[in-house]
Amino acid sequence: MPPEHAGWWNDLSFNLQGSEQIDQAVAALSNAACNLGFTYCSFGYRDRPPFNAGNIVVMSSYPDAWRARYREQRYLEIDPVAQLDATNPAPVVWSDDLFMDAQLLWDEARAAGLKVGISQPCWDPRGRCGVFSLSRDRDALKQSEVDALRPYLAALGHLSMTYINKLADRERHDTAGANLTRREIEILRWTADGGSAKSISNALDISADTVNFHLKNCMRKLNAPSKVAAAAYAIAYGYL
Repeated sequence: MPPEHAGWWNDLSFNLQGSEQIDQAVAALSNAACNLGFTYCSFGYRDRPPFNAGNIVVMSSYPDAWRARYREQRYLEIDPVAQLDATNPAPVVWSDDLFMDAQLLWDEARAAGLKVGISQPCWDPRGRCGVFSLSRDRDALKQSEVDALRPYLAALGHLSMTYINKLADRERHDTAGANLTRREIEILRWTADGGSAKSISNALDISADTVNFHLKNCMRKLNAPSKVAAAAYAIAYGYL
């Protein structure tokens, strides 16, 4: 039986709030998974800009040998768990049918001790989607256990999206912060609303050349190919 939900939630939230690095957050999630009767956990999410690159970040408590094998074989490209529909809130139990088109991946995962698993699609308010998974090496999941796990899986997905993304954003800003100025942010807001250089210059009482100068700086800082992309990236990174 799963632990009492309120106490489990409070403990996990407290531990995640105190995490200063992603590894600490993953350790807290792994401990919560153990309390639910699972040996391992993993969390993967689609990273932010560039939006069409399919950037996916995966973190887990899986054995090191399996993680290395997964990367070496580029299993992420065919892993059906990574391709789950984020708009469907129902958890998915791992099965032969799920891995029908990735049989070698499934065989090797089970050999590595990941014989039983369940995955929960999740998302955040900014549109990023992810999947949180629990796995173990024995005791097949019965429907009664799946039903009991639903609120815990929803909580794990939500907390992972909240805290791990926050830590990842912090690390990204610490190492490659855009350092946008107040004026650049202001101009990007107008750009995001569809403003042209001329209309922005009129609104802010500055020249169109000055607007374009700031937009070029924004594009450079955000590594964006256009002013529209710069505005979109700034929104996604939380600057606007």
